[in-house]
Amino acid sequence: MDKKFNFLKPLKNQNLIRVGREADGGYIVDEKVVASVDYLISFGMGSDWSFELDYIKINKKVKIFMYDCYVSKKPYLKEILKYLKRFLTFRCKYNDLKIRIILFKNYLDFFKIDSVKFYQEKITNIKKNKNDADIDKVFSRIPNEKKVVLKIDIEGTEFELIDDIIKYKSKIAMIIFEFHCLDQNEEIFTEAVKKIKEDFNIIHIHGNNHCEKLESGLPIALELTFINKDYQKDSGEYVKSFPIKNLDYPNNPYKEDLIF
Repeated sequence: MDKKFNFLKPLKNQNLIRVGREADGGYIVDEKVVASVDYLISFGMGSDWSFELDYIKINKKVKIFMYDCYVSKKPYLKEILKYLKRFLTFRCKYNDLKIRIILFKNYLDFFKIDSVKFYQEKITNIKKNKNDADIDKVFSRIPNEKKVVLKIDIEGTEFELIDDIIKYKSKIAMIIFEFHCLDQNEEIFTEAVKKIKEDFNIIHIHGNNHCEKLESGLPIALELTFINKDYQKDSGEYVKSFPIKNLDYPNNPYKEDLIF
């Protein structure tokens, strides 16, 4: 990777673990931080919540606030109906229908977990509509003395939130970011990360192999884990080769992971 990206080198951290599945949806975090904080705030849910399920196993007292305006029962029900019609007309096996029913059940079961609260709201820096939530609104739901881990995977909107997130740096122990479209947003990405690094240190980096790398070696989609400097100071010892064996796995398991 081009030396201009040396600011992305993560500090060595002895507490790194993988939370979530060994594919897209799993992230690398500091285990001690995960076990100690009071809240996990998760922006972006999609069709995978293995990270949140694993998180609860490590920290049974955590409260999880999920935000995603696009998640609902409708896609699951549409899939069940589609495969029911196919099954009744002998165009698919019963197991194909059963898989869709199980996926829907897993979705419903997740929201039955007492520690999980779901907000069908769109995360934005400026509230324009009824179901919009800005960072101030998100943190107004967190008691003042409580610490949080923040996970952000919202397909490009993350750049708009940086300044507002940093306002709450004293409450945030760790941030897991997935940055997107760095082929179009390289400059704004660089500025954003350097701004975050004033109060947080990078402890992990991983390229999402659903996208390629730029000529500079920078992955177009990049996962970064930041830890508040109150939890880990800059020791001057860095990790420089990625991915990390037995910790990182390709987001797309059918393609080779991005090496840099």
